[in-house]
Amino acid sequence: MKYLAAQYQGHHELVLVEKEIPKLKDHDVLIRVASATICGTDFHILEGKFPAEPPVVIGHEFAGYVEQVGSRVTSVNPGDLVTIEPHEFCGLCKFCRIGKEHLCLKRKGYGVRLDGGFAEFCVIPEKTVYKVPSGISPSVAALTENIGCCLHGMERANVQFGDDVVVLGGGFVGVVLAELARMKGAGRVCIVEPNDYRREVAVQRGFLAINPMSDDVERTIKEMTQGLGADVVIEAAGRIDTAKLTLQLVGNGGTILFFGVVPPEFSMEISPNVIFSRELTLMGSLINPYSHHKSIEVLERLHLEPLVTGHFALKDIKEAFRTAQSGNGFKVAVHPGVDRSH
Repeated sequence: MKYLAAQYQGHHELVLVEKEIPKLKDHDVLIRVASATICGTDFHILEGKFPAEPPVVIGHEFAGYVEQVGSRVTSVNPGDLVTIEPHEFCGLCKFCRIGKEHLCLKRKGYGVRLDGGFAEFCVIPEKTVYKVPSGISPSVAALTENIGCCLHGMERANVQFGDDVVVLGGGFVGVVLAELARMKGAGRVCIVEPNDYRREVAVQRGFLAINPMSDDVERTIKEMTQGLGADVVIEAAGRIDTAKLTLQLVGNGGTILFFGVVPPEFSMEISPNVIFSRELTLMGSLINPYSHHKSIEVLERLHLEPLVTGHFALKDIKEAFRTAQSGNGFKVAVHPGVDRSH
């Protein structure tokens, strides 16, 4: 049986193609994709700035309904709504063997090197398929991988009760990181975001919000913290200017988490003496190790449905990417099999 898919051909080219559903292996699950959301990584792939292996169907944030299962699949059944943890690890390198699979030297991702979710169907091994509890929509279920990344980042940042937390960037992950910080017991959570719409949403969700285009961010944070600086500063915009700003906002003994993907051609300088004398902790956060299950558990508590602000049919995927790139909303979902935007 043939199905429609959005395939990255290399050289910035994304085209709709017809593909043939492969024969299922014993532990394979055939998924009818209901919703796939656009991620910044998808843009990096199309720009040639992320190591995908074309031709490949992109899209690594997706959910759908089980259509068929291999002969030895036991955890899901046809009709189940499922979400996908889109990584395969070698299991043999040092990092796989010490419980750090996300650092696997031979990691492969669905939607990056293996066919992903911008398609009517996708075949995924059972071990990376997770059943979604009732009451969660496919669009929210598609966000599970992204939420898992945020959970890992929050665990790395180790937010404590009463901490002052600043999130630089009020896009989807910025809002989710702020929500998670509040759930961890943070005292004050502030989002720095230039986009008026996103900043208004942050305020509606109960966060402090700063407009860096009109406000002095450093002075505002110092005033908020009685001159001490924030306990945790999270860079969630993926920009070199906000990465540099973290050092101006963090207080002594504080933690800086680089969560956003700053392009590798940019760099910044910091004196080791600053890290030493202020006892700072600087860290990164990569993908979602062992957090996909936890992500499913918190989906309902995060109130994510309002953050899916665009819905498109697969045939309109290029328009979906333009909408996502405009920055006028949060997450954009593509719904394979739907004839028109809704």
